[in-house]
Amino acid sequence: MMQKTITVVVITLFGAAILWFLGMNVTSGPALETQTFELEYLNAGAAAQIVDPYVFTDRTDGPGRISVAENLLTVRETRDNLERIGRLLERYDTPPPSVRLHFQVIGANGRSTTDSAIADVESVLRRLFQFRGYRLLTQAMLGGVEGSGMEQRMSSDGRAFTINAYINEVRNSGDSGVVHLEVQLFASGYGDVLQTSVNVRAGQTIVLGSTQPDPDGETLILTVRPEIVEN
Repeated sequence: MMQKTITVVVITLFGAAILWFLGMNVTSGPALETQTFELEYLNAGAAAQIVDPYVFTDRTDGPGRISVAENLLTVRETRDNLERIGRLLERYDTPPPSVRLHFQVIGANGRSTTDSAIADVESVLRRLFQFRGYRLLTQAMLGGVEGSGMEQRMSSDGRAFTINAYINEVRNSGDSGVVHLEVQLFASGYGDVLQTSVNVRAGQTIVLGSTQPDPDGETLILTVRPEIVEN
């Protein structure tokens, strides 16, 4: 009688253990949902990199998934992570900031003169160069966004100039920002006289370079001041 009772107890406990184990298998792992986000401005590949920390593809009991197709980002994750991803994309999927570029072509000819039109940069010029005088030849304002190119033709004293600018990258953070530019200056009769690539802080005027296409003429100095305009 005692042996029979023990057998029943053992079988009962063993069966309960099996049911408990099966129950754990059925209910283990987080509840995952799939959501597709349509992007208006942000590249889908860049968006995938931004949200990657919230997609746990290495989770053993229910890995997350992420895929891209054109302007669509599809994510399989928990509901709370999907909500975080949605808020993150709202922050980054915005129109790119516009950039205004104020260019000045300055002539340095050795005359003992000053020009009030370039008073804000003349002290910088005198630290960089040994000319006695500087004057503004012409200036231009160009506008664009990251990844855009622009061209502006100008003239001064019967000479024609052309500025080509390309905005490679705009890094904007609060009240500050940096613009990465590629710039070319052409002068009539001489072609490409200055070419450079530079990072410039927003609101800062810098000297891009100088050149003297005509040995008997003025030395040309090109400056730029970028301004970031939020859209």
